[in-house]
Amino acid sequence: MDKIIVRALQPEDQNSFLAAMQDSVSLHSPWLKPPVTEEEFEAYLKKFQQDNYKCYLIIESTSNAIVGVFCINDIIRGVLQSGFIGYYVVQTYAGKGYMNLGLKQVLKKVFVDLALHRIEANIQPTNHASIRLVQRNGFKLEGFSPRYLYINGAWRDHAHWALTYEDWLSLSETET
Repeated sequence: MDKIIVRALQPEDQNSFLAAMQDSVSLHSPWLKPPVTEEEFEAYLKKFQQDNYKCYLIIESTSNAIVGVFCINDIIRGVLQSGFIGYYVVQTYAGKGYMNLGLKQVLKKVFVDLALHRIEANIQPTNHASIRLVQRNGFKLEGFSPRYLYINGAWRDHAHWALTYEDWLSLSETET
């Protein structure tokens, strides 16, 4: 039996999602600020109902608990076929391998279901756990931007990590 289930965020996830995020505030700061109120959740859900955004929950299969979230943002079609990935774990499940399992499944959705050619992760340089996650999954460091994103009241530096379909396919073939 699989340890996790990956599925889209749904309206009925509101209570469990908010409880998980409220319990994880100290872990997420200063990296990001996920929704922690009903109003924020409603706006978040609305955003991910648009065609150029996808939000996937990582669910622990035995308990049905939300253990993490992966978001594909700003999907660009046409000649680029690209998007940006963001993610965060629920504090109770941090460091237990769920995000690595989840990312592998989400990347399959990105490259097969969404038919993207490239996915980029922009990570604050001091977020070592996040960097290890993308490195383990074949992302390559492509650059650095000072004061790239405005997060939690400050412009934050970010390193750019990316993975293409061809590189993902090559890694997937070696894992099977």
